[in-house]
Amino acid sequence: MRPTLPSTIGKICLVIAGLGAGLACHNDPPPVAPGAPIPAPAEIVVDTMDVECNGLVTALLTYGDCPNNDEDDKAWAQRVAETAQQSFEAGKKGKPDEPSQHVIALACHKATESVKHATERCHNGKRPRVD
Repeated sequence: MRPTLPSTIGKICLVIAGLGAGLACHNDPPPVAPGAPIPAPAEIVVDTMDVECNGLVTALLTYGDCPNNDEDDKAWAQRVAETAQQSFEAGKKGKPDEPSQHVIALACHKATESVKHATERCHNGKRPRVD
């Protein structure tokens, strides 16, 4: 009876065929042309440091007044608003220069936008609790 496994020559032929098929199928992907440059984000126009930071305090108090907040959320918003107000008043005593005031106003503006979105979410129903 003949052996059912390939002979040594058959094995060599299979290896050569496999290598040839593997090399024949390997192609580098074609080069991709670069896309259009991504534009820089537009400069955010902000008001003065006082106006923007007072807006943040107001936004925090508005968030705390949301009817769908529980007592912990309301107390948190009140504490954060008070702490922010105290921090802004202490910061004004340091008399920061114009570039620093612009950076602070920008940070207050971004935080205000975030709190406004949280307030909008709050008005759409109670926050789901994770147990």
